[in-house]
Amino acid sequence: MFDKLMPKEERYFEDFQKMIVLLEEMATIAHNFFCADTYDKEIFLKLKPVEKRCDEISNKAIKRLNKTFITPFDREDIFSLIKKLDDIGDILLGATDRVEIYNIHRKIEYADKLSAIILQQIKELGIVIQYLKDKDEHINECKAVKDLETEADGVFRNALRQLFLNEKDPISLIKRKEILEMLEYGSDKCQAAANVIMAIYIKNS
Repeated sequence: MFDKLMPKEERYFEDFQKMIVLLEEMATIAHNFFCADTYDKEIFLKLKPVEKRCDEISNKAIKRLNKTFITPFDREDIFSLIKKLDDIGDILLGATDRVEIYNIHRKIEYADKLSAIILQQIKELGIVIQYLKDKDEHINECKAVKDLETEADGVFRNALRQLFLNEKDPISLIKRKEILEMLEYGSDKCQAAANVIMAIYIKNS
């Protein structure tokens, strides 16, 4: 009864929405980057300020969470969802950053396909997060994120198979393998975010 009389801090829903918009922007930039036959450093540089804005939202939300008495749902789930979304941004930046650090100029096969899957996963998450405040369950979109992660697993296996078959330079192989692994991990993080949202649905149904 007392909890119902206390005002709930609702700004977390705005944080989620702002972060997913930024993540879609990052995923679009990353996908365009990995689709190019020759990687363009100017495209990569566009990612850094967007990821920084995502970090700022995440940090403010977590600080607010530590001070909030009543939250719209379990604070552990709020923290987990914020962290999962922030991780996706870190991975997108990290994968493109590796291209710059490793001085890779030739296109990494299948990186475009993996980045396309991540972009679609983020779009599906965006639909879910848009209606999270209204407790409007979008189970199909959460399932779509998981199905896309399974697709990413298949793409990643094919990518490794072709990489070990065709790449003769062991140093180049290691570099490219790491970037592909990061993108596959980014897809995993999208599924992890969907899992958190599903847990929120179950706890609040």
